[in-house]
Amino acid sequence: MKRTALLSLCLLAPACATTPREPVSVAEAYARALDEGRLQDAYALTNGGPEGEVGFLERYSDETVRRERAAAVRAGTAILEARAPSVTLARTDQGWRVVEARPADVPRAALSRFLDTVEARDWKAAWTQLAAPLRARYTPERLREDFEREPLAKERLRRARLALNTHVRVGAGEALFSLGEDRAVVLVLEDGEYRVAALE
Repeated sequence: MKRTALLSLCLLAPACATTPREPVSVAEAYARALDEGRLQDAYALTNGGPEGEVGFLERYSDETVRRERAAAVRAGTAILEARAPSVTLARTDQGWRVVEARPADVPRAALSRFLDTVEARDWKAAWTQLAAPLRARYTPERLREDFEREPLAKERLRRARLALNTHVRVGAGEALFSLGEDRAVVLVLEDGEYRVAALE
């Protein structure tokens, strides 16, 4: 009897509510919180992001911005992927399925995404793909300035793009794309994602 009463209380009490764990459920809960203007609930479902809570609350104080983001999140759930260094799962009509890939494919895809982002001049997204020590040194604006002012930036990007076709040495917590002469593009694992630590 006590157990039933306790279970009933937990079902009714907000304090007993659990965070959704399945990726689509998290995305939907996040979109719903944005739609309903529950910004702190929405923020609690993020990993913090580059701007922190204050910046998040400020950005989504605009209802139009909130609704656009919620719609984009919902649209993305149809092609959602869940990734870790050793496995990627993709959502299909038949449910979640493992994407069969070689270990080197994961860091190779991460480097390719970074290069595409930089070439598209999406500096905020590029900044999020940097390793923590570089994110601490840079802001998205400073990253843009450095790439635009540095005469060798285009050449470094070109070499990194060529390195995508070379052998990738995957070790404990890092992946190295050789550029020859003891130089390499280096990606490191952080929170289950490969991030760029050095372009040469």
